Amino acid sequence: MNRRIVQLTLLIMLCSSAAMGQINCLNGPASQKLVCEFPFSTGLFRNDTSLGGSSGLSAGALGAYQVAQAINIGIATQVSQLPLATASAGAVVVYHAGVPETFNNLGPILTDRAQTVGKRRFYLGVAASQFVFTDVDGFSLKSLPFAFEATAYQPGTTTVVSNTYTTEQTNLRFKIDQFLALATYGITNRVDMSVIVPVEYVSLGAATQHSTSYTVNSSNQLVLGPYSNPDSYSAGTASGVGDITINGKGQIWSGERASFAVGMNLRVPSGDDRNLLGSGAWGMSPYLVYSYLGKISPHAKLGFQWNTATELNNPTGTSGGNKTLPGGMQYDLGADWAMSRRVTLAADILGSQFLNTPQLLEGTVTVSGVSTPLPASGSGITSYTINNASVGMKWNPYRNLVLSANGLIQINNTGLRSRPTPLVGVSYKF
Repeated sequence: MNRRIVQLTLLIMLCSSAAMGQINCLNGPASQKLVCEFPFSTGLFRNDTSLGGSSGLSAGALGAYQVAQAINIGIATQVSQLPLATASAGAVVVYHAGVPETFNNLGPILTDRAQTVGKRRFYLGVAASQFVFTDVDGFSLKSLPFAFEATAYQPGTTTVVSNTYTTEQTNLRFKIDQFLALATYGITNRVDMSVIVPVEYVSLGAATQHSTSYTVNSSNQLVLGPYSNPDSYSAGTASGVGDITINGKGQIWSGERASFAVGMNLRVPSGDDRNLLGSGAWGMSPYLVYSYLGKISPHAKLGFQWNTATELNNPTGTSGGNKTLPGGMQYDLGADWAMSRRVTLAADILGSQFLNTPQLLEGTVTVSGVSTPLPASGSGITSYTINNASVGMKWNPYRNLVLSANGLIQINNTGLRSRPTPLVGVSYKF
């Protein structure tokens, strides 16, 4: 029973820390969501009562809840701030002393440039990418070590009968297939508005392996163990529209080739956060972007991400315990090379800072009567920055049609890390 509670608590954290707080998995509409698929399949509530908990989670399971918060918030922030394709596609026309000049540099793929699409011009694009996550805070998702405690009491009293300690490894599989639709309209020659709509397919699975338990009595004497628990596997999927982003951008200065623009991204919590399709939080990111037009076109972008509170970041699992989704400084730096009139190569470094966010920490648990400390995971609060390298190509086969292909590679092993992420897209400006 203890093994089932440990596995279930971890899975709930992966889906939503509020699932045991403001999200009611016992009844109501939330019980049919992905965050609540696992409690009933493994009998979390039934097992908790048999272990002596009066309501909700027992003391041991609550500790597991708090430890796994670091994984949960990694998923929540990753879902809400995945890199998105932008409207910087196609040749750009600039005017020098009233004479139009066309720059065939097709622009970056996952970041932006200061130029707008032009007055009364439309830009439409679609893109597809796949994120397969492999690590969290330096831990491989294939072998996450955890150790938890469950306490049994004499019926109707607070007298401790025994404590059971369980250590195990959990193999997690988490993947997001993302499809984007992007529309931009030029309000003036210097101002445009964009709407980005993601449609996502989320797949989450967990296999509990090498689970071993030790039971000690009220005098801290080992009375049972070590004994093995059966391996188990649970999985779930969800699909739908994610968090929609609305972007406004305006040029504030332009020279012969260099330009500056300011903009604002507004993320709407339209995705079903209880099915891991959204963040459950509003997000706002003002930014400044610089770009230079030429055969080789450097560009830079600097912004800051603010978020509201979300039920996915609820460390205590209690009503009123929601905290803000971590955010911080965002920066992009790169250049595009117009290799030919119809082909552009793009390379960028993209950085996202996450302030005061839960983190997994390596540790051990000492059990009386067991000579070797048991491997475990702890939790803490930290701030970190995720850096990605983006390399891609754009091809303009016909008029304003642009095809793009890109690879995104996370440089540092912090937060929730994914393997190299492919992206393909097609866009047209008219």
